[in-house]
Amino acid sequence: MLSASTPTFATCALRSAPIFGPNDPACIPTLHSCIAAAQMPFILGTGTNLQDYVYVDNVAHAHVLAVDNLLQSQTAAGEAIFISNGEPVTVRQLCLAAWKHFGHVPAFEVTVPERLAWGLAWGLEWVGWVTGTEGLLSCGLVSDGCRVRYVNLDKARRILGYRARVGLEEGLRRSCEWYRGLLENRARR
Repeated sequence: MLSASTPTFATCALRSAPIFGPNDPACIPTLHSCIAAAQMPFILGTGTNLQDYVYVDNVAHAHVLAVDNLLQSQTAAGEAIFISNGEPVTVRQLCLAAWKHFGHVPAFEVTVPERLAWGLAWGLEWVGWVTGTEGLLSCGLVSDGCRVRYVNLDKARRILGYRARVGLEEGLRRSCEWYRGLLENRARR
């Protein structure tokens, strides 16, 4: 709890955007799985919803800055501080950029209105519950794909002096290279 911060034991809370990078078990593998599942052409909702992401090295850097602050000035004590790359993009832009690193670009696009996506997801989840299988679309996926989710970094910049060291494009390149290497190693076995 933030209220537990004291002058003798100062604490703060760093709240990160979805983290990606080498050894990432979720973001890049999930985006890559859309290729095999032939989900690349589909845009859920308007496709204009901005979201923040953060490269793992930037999260580590923010933690170092927070520790330094808490040991020195303690201006971060008791604060909740958002951390991201500070480069909000649409989910579609992130997907297209990742897929491009794997040599896949969808030949066409199909926009699925948000209400229809929610209805399909609910129906597929119900069918999955009845049959004990997992569908290609879920309410969680629709929520992630349609919501606006980006943060203001002013507090992180002002209190911690935070600036992303690795930009979104470079972080995505590094992450995709790592995952491509992982897939190649699996294929060799």
